[in-house]
Order: sequence, then C-alpha cells, then structure tokens
Amino acid sequence: MTKKIFWTIVIVLLIILIGVGIYIFSLYNTFDKGVSNSYEPTDRERSDLREEDASVEDSFTVLILGTDENESRAEKDNLEGDNFRTDSMILATFNKNENDVKLVNIPRDTLSYLDTEGYFDKINHAHMYGGPSGSMESVEDLLNVPVDYYVRLNMSGVVDIVDSVGGVEFDVPFDMNEPNQNDTGRVKLEAGTQELDGEEALAVVRSRRVDSDLGRGNRQIELIEAVLNKVKSSGGLNKIDDLIEVVADNTRHSFTTGEIRSIASYYAFNDITFDSTQLRGTDYWAQNGGYFYQADEEHLFVLSNTIRSILEMDPSDPNDLINIRLREYLVPYEYFDDYTMEEYEPQELPYYVEEGYESPYGDGFDTEEFDYEESDVEGETDLEENPENNTEEEQNTPEQNDENEDSQGQGQYDEGQYEEGQNNDNGYYDNPNQGQESGGYYDSYGNYIEGDQNNTNENGNYY
Repeated sequence: MTKKIFWTIVIVLLIILIGVGIYIFSLYNTFDKGVSNSYEPTDRERSDLREEDASVEDSFTVLILGTDENESRAEKDNLEGDNFRTDSMILATFNKNENDVKLVNIPRDTLSYLDTEGYFDKINHAHMYGGPSGSMESVEDLLNVPVDYYVRLNMSGVVDIVDSVGGVEFDVPFDMNEPNQNDTGRVKLEAGTQELDGEEALAVVRSRRVDSDLGRGNRQIELIEAVLNKVKSSGGLNKIDDLIEVVADNTRHSFTTGEIRSIASYYAFNDITFDSTQLRGTDYWAQNGGYFYQADEEHLFVLSNTIRSILEMDPSDPNDLINIRLREYLVPYEYFDDYTMEEYEPQELPYYVEEGYESPYGDGFDTEEFDYEESDVEGETDLEENPENNTEEEQNTPEQNDENEDSQGQGQYDEGQYEEGQNNDNGYYDNPNQGQESGGYYDSYGNYIEGDQNNTNENGNYY
C-alpha cells in the first residue's frame, strides 16, 4: 500500500468520523432541547403514597395520557392543553428487576373519584378539571398505587410520530370511517393488515363506533408497541432525530433530561418485554341516563397488589381502594360527608381477600383481550352511526357527541338544565308543569324516582 493510498483512506475515515460526530452532537443537542422544551412538572413534589421520591434507577410508574386536543379546537374554544379530556389513559409500570413493562389501559368512562371536584365522575374528566395532576390523583385513588411521572400526547402527536418513523404495519379489525385530526375531513380504512400513515393510525386509535372504548383501548396499546418496534428497527433508527423533534412538539412530561437519558440508555441495551391488560368492568347507567364504566373490584385489587409488589411496597388492604370501600355508594356527582370519605368502612370484607382464594385474574395481567362480539359490555350508544349519510352540519365526531353526554357531569340532565342553586345545597328543579299528572319526580341530584311526590318536578330545570 503506497503512502498516497494510505493517507487517502485515513482522510476518508476522518471525514466519516467527523460527520458521525457532528450528527451525534446535533442529535444530543436536539435531544436536550426537545426534552427541555416539553418538560412540564406537576404542582406536587411526589405521590402521597411514596415515603421517598421516586427514581428511574428503581422501578417506577408513568401515566400516559392521550388528549383530544388539536389546534382547531384549542383556537375555537380558547383552551389550554390542561383543559382537554383524555381519550386514552395507560398506567405503565417499569419493572427494573425483571426488564418488564406492565401496561394497564383504563377506559375513559371509568367511574372514579375526582379529588378536584369531590365526587365520582368519568376518569377522563379528571384532566379537564385538574390537568395531569388531577389524572394522576384519580388513578392513585382508583388503584392505590403511586403515579410517579406522566407523559401527555395530543392527537397531532400520534399523526406526526407515526409519520416520523415511516408508518407502521397494523391489523385493522374492521372497516373504519373517522374524522381526521382537525375534524376537516374523513379517513376511510378497510379491515385487514396494512401499512398505516399517521392520519390512518389516529383513525384506528380513535374509532369506537363498533367495539366501544374497550376495543379502542386494546388498539391504543397495540399501536404503542408497533411504534416502539418500528423505532428499534433499522428503518426507524435513522429517523430518530425527527422523532425527537416530533415528541418535543406534541408532548408534555415530568421527566428531567437526566431521567430521560437514564431510561433511554437502560432500555436501549436490555431486552424488554411488555405485558398489558385492560381494566375489567361492567356497564353502569346512571338514573339521569349518563353512561359510566364500573371497574371490577377484584381486578382493581389484584392489579393494585401486583404493581405495589413491583414497587416493593406492602400489599393493599381492600379498603385502601376508594371504589371498593365505597362500593355501596358509587353514585356520580354526589358529594360525601367527612365521615363517609375519611372513616367509613364496610362491615364485611370482599370474598377475594379470603385466605386461600385464587383469583381467576392471576396477577391481573392474565386476561383475554376485549372481544366486542362476545362481550356483554355495551359501552355508550350515542355514537355516530352513518357518517357518510350525514350533512356537514349533522356530522358529529365522537368527541362532539361526548360533549353532549359529558355535559351531564356539569349538571346537564335529560329532563332539564342543572344550574347552581341554594336548594338543599345541591340545587333544585323548577316546575313548569306543576299540577300536571306525573309518574315520578327528581331528587336533589337529578335522579328520576318513580312514584308520587308533592310539587312534582317533571320536565323541569334543575337549579
């Protein structure tokens, strides 16, 4: 090898190394800038269930929140990111001892206690009233496990993340016709395995006309896994800088830069497995016609103890979980006195805490995926049925339909308009039809009661 050839090779190698170094340095700066720009800590220092601060060097939990936020809605209604509801809520438990991540999908309609409001409501309202902290506290009340961190992603983020990795392969379970991210058009998909771009992926994880929110929850977890697998592949890795910028633009989180680096380095060099489940439950129809999803107590209890074991915490007592302790009083929008909230305990313990009992749920993750064709759970029934036949004025997205139904949580009832008032501290119904015959009456919470009552309030407005 002549000296000329030798130095030519050296120069080429140096150019390559310098180029790689510049790229790595640029990527490093992009990473730092992205994490810093999307960092938004909560107003609480740590979970009340923790005696010491959580650390990503040990096992920890992250609440993944997907909101129904988009630019047009934010501008139209003058809303901030914290004012939107969550369409998706997944509690991820990172088990450092087993190189395992356990994912619990919590359906958006789950009847849960909202600390900020002081009553039970749909858990997806927790973010609308209290931002990420409100959601984290409601999940802690529901499962009696600490929620250490959060990550919030908006609808545009789903589109951009999938596009940034070059799309994902996904098995679409049925034909879909959904609004696009800005509600300006429609995305139509046929059932079957196919490559999805960002808009199509968003349609898949938003749709709940056929299989309700439960089936949608399964698809959301499947999409997360599909994106992670794509990122780990060679096709996804060469677009990692684009992905960092997309995540920074569309997410908010409570991780510091150092914590993100630690997590990334650990999970990049270890073989990580994912184990997922969806919170089991049944349909619950309130007296006012509102739909809720009532979580299965036993599944809550088993999941609580599995997660607490991973976090090296003592097992839960069933009465530590508010949905179990107040199971006889789970009524939406009803305020409780101090004794009920702080001291009341049922006289009998649930059957699933008896010695020797083996739960069919195993560790809580040994459950089958939701099958809408076999399940007895109906979900909401006021969803858009024939979108193609509707006029532009008649086309309601699932979120717009939700706004009609969700307003019940702010006092809207089927027979009247709830407004703040002074009657019984809860408000009252006016009586435009007083004196007419009636088959029932409304109590102070807006529940319709069969039977006679003086000054019947049928079809009145609740004040």
